[in-house]
Amino acid sequence: MKISPVHRRNGKARGFTLVETSAAMSVLLGLGVALVVMLQQHVSFMDFARQQSFLTSEAPQAGNLLGRLFGSADHYFVYESRPAALAGAAPVLVNGRAVRLYFDESSGGTREHWIAAEVVGATTELRCYSTGLDGTEFSWTVCRGLAGATFRCDEGILGVTLQGPRGEEISYYGGSR
Repeated sequence: MKISPVHRRNGKARGFTLVETSAAMSVLLGLGVALVVMLQQHVSFMDFARQQSFLTSEAPQAGNLLGRLFGSADHYFVYESRPAALAGAAPVLVNGRAVRLYFDESSGGTREHWIAAEVVGATTELRCYSTGLDGTEFSWTVCRGLAGATFRCDEGILGVTLQGPRGEEISYYGGSR
């Protein structure tokens, strides 16, 4: 059996010409460049979405909880910090790091919650403190990874401003009934 370097059918050479091969390679190169550009856009978009995660996920959840607590409180006091308030410090109007919320109960008593901005490591977290029926104190984290949080009540309503880890800033306001 003899193998011929050029296969011919009806006297014409089979295969692709240089122009056809170049055109195919150009199309494939264009598709490759388009895929690389699309990948870069996707990575940039995902990085932007990750950077905005405070505003899109943490802040709405914190705002929902803070709005409910602020709206149902009967009265409140803003303090420079929770430890200072527990030690007997006077309330402040601005730049507070803790707020003491009072809630009237149907039994005629008063229940209280604290919301405090506490520095943990290099970040700030917003914690809520409460007292159980047996008198034991418990707490939970409202949100973490903040750059800062301040409470204020100088305009007649209670407000908190949360600073996100990348300089974002969002404020929530509510007042006592």
